[in-house]
Amino acid sequence: MRAYIQANKNGEFYNVNAFIAYEGFASLGWETIKFYDLNEIQGQIPEELVVGGIGNVRKRLEMLGVGRSQGEIDYPTSLSSYFGRKIWTSTIQTLLENKQDWNVFIKPKETTKKFAGKVIREYKDFIGLVDQNEDTIIWCSEIVDFITEWRCFIRYGEILDIRHYKGAWDSKLDLSVVKRAVKDFAEAPAAYALDIGIDREGNMKLVEINDGHSLGTYGMNPIKYAKFLSARWSELAGTTDYLRHL
Repeated sequence: MRAYIQANKNGEFYNVNAFIAYEGFASLGWETIKFYDLNEIQGQIPEELVVGGIGNVRKRLEMLGVGRSQGEIDYPTSLSSYFGRKIWTSTIQTLLENKQDWNVFIKPKETTKKFAGKVIREYKDFIGLVDQNEDTIIWCSEIVDFITEWRCFIRYGEILDIRHYKGAWDSKLDLSVVKRAVKDFAEAPAAYALDIGIDREGNMKLVEINDGHSLGTYGMNPIKYAKFLSARWSELAGTTDYLRHL
């Protein structure tokens, strides 16, 4: 098996996640090849996995003629009982015109990473968000003061790893809540991250769901990371996941 791993123009891994992926796939006996430009990849073989940023991974799937069967999965309806706050959809222009709806957290709904999620409190917060060619559809969320956040890596409906990534290091995660959420997310992809936060009252709430094809490791073991990436790539590309039973 072969994995193409994104590098920078100097031929070095483009970030630590790429290096960890290399370590994992190489340890599992895969051939690993660096790429800087997707056009460097020879052939149209869906089984040959690509590790890189969201844009590169999705572009490679397009080049292979593979379309994603579902859109972004930030806030699945099946997990609404875990939100712990009001979350709704709107557009940048609609929000701009309705000042009473400000003091809200927003993020793009249909184009992941079109802009970084941010809090809107005043006019200047819209700078750089208004698109003259398109009224960007967004998620709006009541603001929650999370004192700590955890990323739960889920693979084939099982918890693969859990990593603390923000806030109070001594907070405690109720694993039963995580397991329940995983079970309730019936339409889940083969690999994804379930981000859970704890607010100042000690309530656990879903921060968001992240697709599994281009996530950071947050310190995960290299082999686990390779298995995680392989699960989602295989599902998206419609190929066999040869690491599924390892």
